[in-house]
Amino acid sequence: MLTTLLSGCADDRSGKPRSGEPKDKREAIRLRNRRAIIAAAGELATELGTDRVTVNELAARAGVSRRTIFNHFPSAQDAVFEYLSELVAGLIDGVLRDLPEPMTPKGTTAATSDVSLGDVYRQLIGSLRTHTLIKELQPVFSVDLQDTPAASLWGFRVTRTAVDRLNEVLRERLPQHSSFETHLVATTLINSFAECLDEWVARTGGELDKRGRRIWDELLTTALGVLGRGFDS
Repeated sequence: MLTTLLSGCADDRSGKPRSGEPKDKREAIRLRNRRAIIAAAGELATELGTDRVTVNELAARAGVSRRTIFNHFPSAQDAVFEYLSELVAGLIDGVLRDLPEPMTPKGTTAATSDVSLGDVYRQLIGSLRTHTLIKELQPVFSVDLQDTPAASLWGFRVTRTAVDRLNEVLRERLPQHSSFETHLVATTLINSFAECLDEWVARTGGELDKRGRRIWDELLTTALGVLGRGFDS
């Protein structure tokens, strides 16, 4: 699963060239080392918990030196948060990629199209429903995130990234609306989704069994229903 979600980390420690890598040898090595560190950080955090990952363990697992670790990250925990950030960003992009291409009625332009917030919202619902997000987010739940300033900063950064990406999509599809309006919608959707996740963890302890899936479906349906009733009013 991690190979799929964190596409930049597949075969990171193989030493083989990857497509799309820079032609400059030093830069290619630097990027491969960074990917190897991030992948190793994710593995160790899942096994040990975020606060127990050490630089020595991270260097050994990634096959690099301590100095290389510090060339990329201030601490082992920062590498773990980068792993989690890339994982969540990959999930967000996956949902947005599955949205249908923006279309405008014949004889109209994007700026004059009558595509509404409700239309785009229903497209988002369809994309969310095709993804088993609660399952795909299991690597995040498997990491023991401590209540620390670093963890809070990570949560803020991930939320901000999700809002910005969704706002880009809304701006593309709804140019007749101001950036303030689309940003409000993006913030509302992402924060509602985050509330669903928090409530799901509180009720299930993060266990993805039959009961956990049922609770997630109920929470997501409730949240999407409450939000959806307001977009076309």
